Amino acid sequence: MKRLIVMSIMGIIFLSGCTLPTYKGGIEPIYPGVRTSGKRYETVDTLTPTFRWKSDVTSPCTYDFAIWDVGRTITGINAFEVTKGPAVYYKEALSKPEHTVEIPLGPDTLYFWSVRIRSNGKVSAWATFDYSSWVGVAASEGRNWLYSFKTPKVGAE
Repeated sequence: MKRLIVMSIMGIIFLSGCTLPTYKGGIEPIYPGVRTSGKRYETVDTLTPTFRWKSDVTSPCTYDFAIWDVGRTITGINAFEVTKGPAVYYKEALSKPEHTVEIPLGPDTLYFWSVRIRSNGKVSAWATFDYSSWVGVAASEGRNWLYSFKTPKVGAE
Protein backbone atom coordinates (compact mmCIF):
# COMPACT_ATOMS: atom_id res chain seq x y z
CA MET A 1 0.00 0.00 0.00
CA LYS A 2 2.82 2.35 0.92
CA ARG A 3 4.51 1.64 -2.40
CA LEU A 4 1.26 2.38 -4.28
CA ILE A 5 0.94 5.77 -2.52
CA VAL A 6 4.56 6.68 -3.31
CA MET A 7 4.14 5.61 -6.95
CA SER A 8 0.91 7.64 -7.21
CA ILE A 9 2.60 10.76 -5.82
CA MET A 10 5.53 10.32 -8.18
CA GLY A 11 3.12 9.90 -11.08
CA ILE A 12 1.34 13.14 -10.21
CA ILE A 13 4.66 14.99 -9.93
CA PHE A 14 5.84 13.50 -13.23
CA LEU A 15 2.65 14.50 -15.01
CA SER A 16 2.51 17.97 -13.51
CA GLY A 17 2.68 20.61 -16.16
CA CYS A 18 2.17 18.25 -19.10
CA THR A 19 0.65 19.90 -22.11
CA LEU A 20 -0.84 18.22 -25.13
CA PRO A 21 -1.31 20.56 -28.12
CA THR A 22 -3.48 19.33 -30.99
CA TYR A 23 -2.94 21.16 -34.28
CA LYS A 24 -5.94 21.85 -36.49
CA GLY A 25 -6.19 22.92 -40.11
CA GLY A 26 -3.39 20.75 -41.46
CA ILE A 27 -0.66 23.09 -40.20
CA GLU A 28 1.90 22.62 -37.43
CA PRO A 29 3.95 25.71 -36.55
CA ILE A 30 7.71 25.26 -36.47
CA TYR A 31 8.90 28.84 -35.79
CA PRO A 32 7.74 30.57 -33.78
CA GLY A 33 6.43 27.50 -32.02
CA VAL A 34 3.50 26.92 -29.71
CA ARG A 35 3.78 27.33 -25.97
CA THR A 36 0.84 26.42 -23.79
CA SER A 37 2.19 27.04 -20.31
CA GLY A 38 4.04 29.88 -18.68
CA LYS A 39 4.50 32.58 -21.28
CA ARG A 40 2.18 31.48 -24.06
CA TYR A 41 4.38 32.97 -26.74
CA GLU A 42 7.89 32.78 -28.12
CA THR A 43 9.88 35.99 -28.57
CA VAL A 44 11.30 36.21 -32.09
CA ASP A 45 14.74 37.73 -32.70
CA THR A 46 13.87 40.41 -35.26
CA LEU A 47 11.03 42.73 -36.29
CA THR A 48 10.92 40.94 -39.68
CA PRO A 49 10.95 37.27 -38.62
CA THR A 50 10.79 34.26 -40.88
CA PHE A 51 7.84 32.02 -40.03
CA ARG A 52 7.98 28.28 -40.76
CA TRP A 53 5.31 25.61 -40.64
CA LYS A 54 4.73 22.00 -41.58
CA SER A 55 1.75 21.09 -43.76
CA ASP A 56 -0.22 17.84 -43.87
CA VAL A 57 -1.34 18.53 -47.45
CA THR A 58 0.36 16.37 -50.10
CA SER A 59 -1.43 17.75 -53.18
CA PRO A 60 -0.29 21.00 -54.82
CA CYS A 61 -1.33 23.95 -52.68
CA THR A 62 -0.50 27.52 -51.73
CA TYR A 63 -0.69 29.21 -48.36
CA ASP A 64 -2.21 32.40 -47.03
CA PHE A 65 -0.34 33.91 -44.09
CA ALA A 66 -1.62 36.55 -41.66
CA ILE A 67 -0.59 38.39 -38.51
CA TRP A 68 -3.06 40.07 -36.15
CA ASP A 69 -2.71 42.38 -33.20
CA VAL A 70 -3.72 40.80 -29.93
CA GLY A 71 -6.83 42.46 -28.57
CA ARG A 72 -8.32 42.27 -25.10
CA THR A 73 -11.95 42.30 -24.16
CA ILE A 74 -13.00 43.01 -20.58
CA THR A 75 -15.20 40.14 -19.40
CA GLY A 76 -15.69 41.08 -15.75
CA ILE A 77 -13.99 42.55 -12.72
CA ASN A 78 -10.24 42.08 -13.17
CA ALA A 79 -10.85 39.57 -15.95
CA PHE A 80 -10.28 39.79 -19.68
CA GLU A 81 -10.38 37.60 -22.74
CA VAL A 82 -7.58 37.63 -25.28
CA THR A 83 -9.05 38.16 -28.73
CA LYS A 84 -7.84 38.55 -32.29
CA GLY A 85 -7.43 42.24 -33.08
CA PRO A 86 -7.09 43.83 -36.51
CA ALA A 87 -4.89 42.24 -39.18
CA VAL A 88 -1.53 43.99 -39.51
CA TYR A 89 -0.01 41.79 -42.23
CA TYR A 90 -1.39 39.49 -44.93
CA LYS A 91 0.18 37.56 -47.79
CA GLU A 92 -1.39 34.96 -50.06
CA ALA A 93 -0.34 32.48 -52.75
CA LEU A 94 2.85 31.46 -50.92
CA SER A 95 4.29 28.35 -52.52
CA LYS A 96 6.55 27.25 -49.65
CA PRO A 97 5.71 26.57 -45.99
CA GLU A 98 7.67 29.61 -44.80
CA HIS A 99 7.51 33.36 -45.10
CA THR A 100 9.65 36.33 -44.04
CA VAL A 101 7.64 39.37 -43.02
CA GLU A 102 8.36 42.19 -45.49
CA ILE A 103 7.59 45.16 -43.21
CA PRO A 104 8.90 45.73 -39.69
CA LEU A 105 6.45 44.84 -36.95
CA GLY A 106 6.18 46.91 -33.78
CA PRO A 107 8.83 46.33 -31.11
CA ASP A 108 7.95 44.55 -27.85
CA THR A 109 4.48 43.68 -29.20
CA LEU A 110 2.39 40.54 -28.86
CA TYR A 111 0.81 39.19 -32.06
CA PHE A 112 -1.18 36.22 -33.32
CA TRP A 113 -0.30 34.47 -36.58
CA SER A 114 -1.77 31.68 -38.68
CA VAL A 115 -1.77 30.01 -42.06
CA ARG A 116 -4.54 28.63 -44.24
CA ILE A 117 -4.30 26.29 -47.21
CA ARG A 118 -5.59 26.82 -50.75
CA SER A 119 -5.88 23.56 -52.69
CA ASN A 120 -8.14 22.32 -55.50
CA GLY A 121 -10.21 25.51 -55.47
CA LYS A 122 -10.90 25.32 -51.71
CA VAL A 123 -9.66 27.54 -48.89
CA SER A 124 -9.29 26.05 -45.42
CA ALA A 125 -10.04 27.80 -42.15
CA TRP A 126 -7.12 29.51 -40.42
CA ALA A 127 -4.99 26.92 -38.62
CA THR A 128 -5.36 26.83 -34.84
CA PHE A 129 -4.54 24.52 -31.98
CA ASP A 130 -6.24 23.11 -28.92
CA TYR A 131 -4.41 22.28 -25.71
CA SER A 132 -4.97 20.57 -22.40
CA SER A 133 -2.58 21.03 -19.52
CA TRP A 134 -2.59 20.05 -15.92
CA VAL A 135 -0.60 20.45 -12.75
CA GLY A 136 -1.40 17.69 -10.31
CA VAL A 137 -5.19 17.68 -10.21
CA ALA A 138 -5.77 21.20 -11.64
CA ALA A 139 -6.37 21.45 -15.37
CA SER A 140 -6.86 24.08 -18.07
CA GLU A 141 -7.88 23.90 -21.69
CA GLY A 142 -7.79 26.15 -24.71
CA ARG A 143 -9.70 25.69 -27.93
CA ASN A 144 -9.06 27.21 -31.37
CA TRP A 145 -6.06 29.29 -30.34
CA LEU A 146 -4.12 31.10 -33.03
CA TYR A 147 -0.34 30.85 -32.76
CA SER A 148 1.25 33.73 -30.85
CA PHE A 149 4.63 35.44 -30.72
CA LYS A 150 6.22 38.57 -29.36
CA THR A 151 8.66 40.88 -31.10
CA PRO A 152 11.91 41.89 -29.39
CA LYS A 153 12.50 45.18 -27.60
CA VAL A 154 14.46 47.55 -29.77
CA GLY A 155 16.81 50.20 -28.37
CA ALA A 156 15.59 49.58 -24.82
CA GLU A 157 18.97 48.60 -23.46
